[in-house]
Amino acid sequence: MIILAFLLIIIASVPIEGKCSRLPSGKCWVNCMEDIFDVICNSVSAAMVHSDISVFADTSQELRLYIWSSPNITRLSADIFHLVASQILTIDLQDLTALDTFPEVYGLVNLRRLSVWNSPKLVALSLELLPRSLYRIALNKIGLSYFINNFANIVAMPNLQQFVLRNLTIKGWQNDFLKVFPRLTLLEISNSTIDVEDGDLSQEADLRRFQNETKVETISTLKFFNNGFTKATKDASIKFSHALLASITLQSGENGDVDISMNNMSISSDMIRGGLMATAVRINMRGNSVEGATGMFEGFTQLTELDMSRTKLLAMRGMFSGLPALHSLKLHHNNLQNLSQIDIFEGSQSFNLTYLDLSYNDIHILPALNSLVRIASQVTYLNLQGNRLQLFLSNTSWQFENQHAGIAAFSRLETLILSHNRFSVFHGFHLAPLTRLKVLDISCNPLEVLRKEAFTDLPPSLVDVDVSMCIRPPKLPPRFEKDAFTTMPPIRILRMRASAYKKSIFSALRFSRETTQSLEELYMDDNDMTALLNNSLPRLPNLRILGLSRNKLQSVQAGLFAGLPNLLRLNLKANRIGSIGANEFTNSHRHLQQLEELDISDNGLYQIHRGAFDGLPKLRSLMLGWNPTEIQGIFESGGRRLEYLGIQGYNHSCLKPEFFEQLPRLRWILPDIYNLVLANPDDRLNRRDEHLISLLQVCEVGPDVPDHETYPGLKQYVGVTIHDTDEGDGVQYPLITAFLPLNYCPVDDYVQQLGDIICTSAITMDH
Repeated sequence: MIILAFLLIIIASVPIEGKCSRLPSGKCWVNCMEDIFDVICNSVSAAMVHSDISVFADTSQELRLYIWSSPNITRLSADIFHLVASQILTIDLQDLTALDTFPEVYGLVNLRRLSVWNSPKLVALSLELLPRSLYRIALNKIGLSYFINNFANIVAMPNLQQFVLRNLTIKGWQNDFLKVFPRLTLLEISNSTIDVEDGDLSQEADLRRFQNETKVETISTLKFFNNGFTKATKDASIKFSHALLASITLQSGENGDVDISMNNMSISSDMIRGGLMATAVRINMRGNSVEGATGMFEGFTQLTELDMSRTKLLAMRGMFSGLPALHSLKLHHNNLQNLSQIDIFEGSQSFNLTYLDLSYNDIHILPALNSLVRIASQVTYLNLQGNRLQLFLSNTSWQFENQHAGIAAFSRLETLILSHNRFSVFHGFHLAPLTRLKVLDISCNPLEVLRKEAFTDLPPSLVDVDVSMCIRPPKLPPRFEKDAFTTMPPIRILRMRASAYKKSIFSALRFSRETTQSLEELYMDDNDMTALLNNSLPRLPNLRILGLSRNKLQSVQAGLFAGLPNLLRLNLKANRIGSIGANEFTNSHRHLQQLEELDISDNGLYQIHRGAFDGLPKLRSLMLGWNPTEIQGIFESGGRRLEYLGIQGYNHSCLKPEFFEQLPRLRWILPDIYNLVLANPDDRLNRRDEHLISLLQVCEVGPDVPDHETYPGLKQYVGVTIHDTDEGDGVQYPLITAFLPLNYCPVDDYVQQLGDIICTSAITMDH
């Protein structure tokens, strides 16, 4: 399902001259709230663009121009931009599906960024039409297949540093094509199809000539990932890819990044030890096939992060020797089941390896006195998910001494992931030596019975424990003994999701006094609960977060949460609650008085009693999206602190002035598949808003990366003002600005639909 997030922000009424909303065509919108104005045009013609941006002629106002969803534009000639030629810094073209000629932007002397997305008829890259000021070109989903430079008058584009190609089919590449970019630091070819015929690369001498003529020594970031090869030309296309990569010598330094992941091609030791990767700081070769890994990384003294996941890797002695700076190693989904016999870290010089991912490697037993133990004392994060470990047996097991020594060697371990293994019995005392352990995940194992021995002698340093069972009805959950949780150390977070426990599990949540006081987060989502009574939940005086989403609850009983006096966040999303009456959240019961975040979205709510949430005096965030209910009137005397309101799918009456007057601190409204932001300005707009970020949704990887950040955390968005004034009815609406994500999937009239949320319309700006 395609999901799009749109953001609208209401910023305070600030002094501006004239209107700051739609431009004369009514199809272009502008955000006048920043030093550099964002202009977004939707469903326009080239003439409309010319008319609208001419508003800024004879001014010094700098612009970022976004032309989206305009299928009638076939060309963008120089005369369209000439009145503001020195003022445009960015041009972003998306969904101009009829565009068949490269835009004439050579006169935009200060243009820094040019992005073209989804113009399949655009088949030629005309470098002579580009200004020398360009810093970044990004071409995504266009018809260009041949990368050639035949222009005698194009000596260089001296300022271009980033060249990005995505979702293309590459059929030809002139040897010296990149020489026109003498300061190129980032080259990306991703999500593309390589379809190069054998031609000039059929002989070894041809390959060497190609590498010499193509040679580039300025790049510090190379991204050649998630590409495919046409079956008919696969051998030649892979040969071309190897030659292109071999022609690049990576610049040394802290930005030395190489990402050649998910290409499904063979990577040899010679290719790794060549100029491309020897000075890299970060290497990602996931999703390829690695040949001859022993000694592959000798001399890689600067490498700090290495991802060799999904590379069909076999354990070889000393394959990770050297690498003195390595601190992150990802090896998941390989064939390392014989780690207990082969020491892959023999000769290791690493003293900083803190992150190790060995998940999904068919490992049956942890090595005790070799391999991992050599580096174990450095590791703080260890992922063993998806293996075949059956090691957590009683101390009478013949394997006990070896496994105990192997675990104890990880003396600095803080996070241990053991989910999706094969142990049916778990004894916590095995982990007692890990005195720094904070996070333990034993979820999705076939435990037969949950007993107190599972938690006995777990290290008291633990903070977060996951014992989710990953069970779906009609499969039955494991049995649990009534005293199972009495030995749980004083953790802060307990996760028991997807366990089919129904409400009966709450009767087993009998903690020690210390744990009862320490528990702050409890996640019981996906447990097939159909009803909770007032006495169902245990008393947890310091619980802050309770997750009950994706159950089958049909109602919320008044007083249900009385034993949770300090609850801040309650998630009831995707249950079956049909109505919220007058009593569920009223303050006469004196519960949920600290609640700040409530999510009742996607419940099929058809009725909310007037003033139903007035009893929640500290409520800041209320998510009601994807419910067929009216939302106006849900507060009578409450809502004074509400800042976030989710109403996705709302199709009732537009929002009236009285709605905003009732909610004086309302900042963000998320309507339908858009995000609307209503802002009463204060210094919080200048701080990253983690709660807002957690609510945002986008439809796909964006066509480009942003060049600015309007507010912290909103870097992926561009903004336009929806309206800034009342319509003469005497009631002043807040100023409304839409922030639209660069990775968008809008309908043609998306800006207008955003404006329709409010019971008034914007006035167009005059010339």
